[in-house]
Amino acid sequence: MKNIKNKLFALIFGLSLIGPSCSDFLETEPINQTYGGAFWTSEEAAEQAMAGTYALLRKALLGGGSFPNFFTYGELMGDVVDRKGYSNEVKFKDMSFWNPDMAILKWGDFYKIIAQCNLILLEVEKLDESLFDDGLKGKEKLIGEAYFLRAYTYYHITRIWGGVPLVTEATTTVSQVITDDGYILTQPRNTEEEVLSQCIEDLKIAESKMEYGTVGSGDWAIRANKGSVQALMTHLYLWIKKPEEAEKVAQKMIDNGGYSLVDYNDSIAVRNMWIGQSTEGVFEINVNFDQKESYINGLARATVYQPFIKGLNEDNTHWFVKPETIKLYDASDLRLKRFFYNINFARPSCIKYASVIYEDEGSFTNPHGICNLIVFRLSGIMLMRAEALANLGRYGEARILLNTIRERAGATLYDGPDSELQHTIFVERQKELVMEGHSYYDRIRCDEWTGSGLSWMSQQRKEKLGYYWGIASSYIENNPKLTQNPFWAMKAW
Repeated sequence: MKNIKNKLFALIFGLSLIGPSCSDFLETEPINQTYGGAFWTSEEAAEQAMAGTYALLRKALLGGGSFPNFFTYGELMGDVVDRKGYSNEVKFKDMSFWNPDMAILKWGDFYKIIAQCNLILLEVEKLDESLFDDGLKGKEKLIGEAYFLRAYTYYHITRIWGGVPLVTEATTTVSQVITDDGYILTQPRNTEEEVLSQCIEDLKIAESKMEYGTVGSGDWAIRANKGSVQALMTHLYLWIKKPEEAEKVAQKMIDNGGYSLVDYNDSIAVRNMWIGQSTEGVFEINVNFDQKESYINGLARATVYQPFIKGLNEDNTHWFVKPETIKLYDASDLRLKRFFYNINFARPSCIKYASVIYEDEGSFTNPHGICNLIVFRLSGIMLMRAEALANLGRYGEARILLNTIRERAGATLYDGPDSELQHTIFVERQKELVMEGHSYYDRIRCDEWTGSGLSWMSQQRKEKLGYYWGIASSYIENNPKLTQNPFWAMKAW
């Protein structure tokens, strides 16, 4: 189970989600010279601003109610999971959006995170180190977190839309960067290369300012540390086709971060890994009922039903695993029973987010999901390092990492040819990280488009960057400097 968080951070984090403070801080209460001078006077104020930033990230990733954006962007087109109904987001596959201004096409919530990070970087740098309990070390940690969160946010939205406007300077009011509706004002899109180069620079700074976390501490995995930074660097370097750099930084994280794999033979340990802050957790979005962070219509309700949620039938659950995905696993694979329920049904459930708590435990009413959203964990980074090693022709080392993950799961060890190793690692990530928001991005990065549900991705569509989402038409109408992605520019929405 999760450790009790730092009391101050927990209080501020909770208030930022249930009260007006976070919204006011970013939208209705401009931080002008007078207000800023009154606010940015202590470590407590800086922590409050940082807590608000994590809350904004959680809102952006888990927005969408029963259809969390994190899954829609990262899983839905990956041909590993699916969901019932024929929603607007599913129409990404056949270009039949009826509304080119849907919320899923908008990036406004992510730019609020970026604006907050820019503000923290400006103001915390001005604070004297004597104001921090840990002196310069405490100040540097907060600055490092802001650089990490800005880099993660830009990396995340670049994987969704490609090149996006790059805003790195702080503003005195959020409206100078975006309107209340999320429009980017007067600024064109930067290239994907420019945005990701900035991310790398941010992460290098963050890495120099931060330390590794301590397993079992209150902020383990739910606040960024050096290991989180190195995990993101691994992702970024592989995305921009720099496997040598990816392998090196992944090795540093694996060797020095204090992480260890959870035992899949221990069902309780696996359940607790999904709840959060396990020895395997590298970076997670905190979801805690006591801190008012959980949702009634959250990850649990979106993915599971009876017997995991009392009184909820299958018709009310939206996300399910494709039967074809279940067939990827060996019969002996422990992940079949640790990750799934009803594997022989037409709609198997993923039970990674199945842990709930009820407002009234006696009557089982108002269930709240209590599992963290796991962004990065050790096994995923190990497989990314294996991918990098295979890219570099270091097949023996890649096999060791791949088979470490397979051995833990009780699966057959890989002894196939080197020519198939890269694809095998890709498939292993699909199996290991199902419903963790990686499958679609892995397809883009590895150029893997074979599968029964991927006929929509033609060569012509790839050439027109059709794996990226379109940009909301209202953004372009309000900012003539923005341009539509090439594939979507050809479509009549």
